[in-house]
Amino acid sequence: MTHSPTTVTGRTATGPADDPADLRRLLTFRGHGAARLLLGCRARLEDVEGAVAGGQSEVAVLMAYDLLQLSLSIRGLRTGGELMYGHDEAAFDPFAGLPAEEAEAANALAAEGLDAAGERGEKWLQRLRDHLAETEAQLGYTEPLPDVRSGSGMMKGFRLARTWQPLLDRVGLPPLLPDAWTRRAD
Repeated sequence: MTHSPTTVTGRTATGPADDPADLRRLLTFRGHGAARLLLGCRARLEDVEGAVAGGQSEVAVLMAYDLLQLSLSIRGLRTGGELMYGHDEAAFDPFAGLPAEEAEAANALAAEGLDAAGERGEKWLQRLRDHLAETEAQLGYTEPLPDVRSGSGMMKGFRLARTWQPLLDRVGLPPLLPDAWTRRAD
């Protein structure tokens, strides 16, 4: 697809990277993708790890499906994925914006957990961790995202949100944090 040059903020845009709609998509991917990873994916990974440690392979597989779908929804944000999602909403498509092969590979990875016990369980968990690390790497941050489930990580997570929120506001995108987190109690 070729783009004809247009003026964007006083300069000539020559391709999709200079398209304002693409800027919105990039901000969505990097900002909302990071928030989704920090607040959703990492919690789900801990659930999978706990299920494997407890010998609950069926629970581990169900949580792995949930983890991988959320991770794929982050990857899809870069190209055409859905910005807003509600957990367990039937209308949310976690595979939007992704090639079918990527969704199929993730679903196959989740299904492999049914046979994961003992040493095989740890290898499977490592493959899930690697998938999540690849998703995080695609976000393009120069250092790993903080662990918001630690004492210092939550403050680093808020710092990340404060960095992105003015940019998101400027282009009319929704906030990173839930309203209840930012509303004053008084």
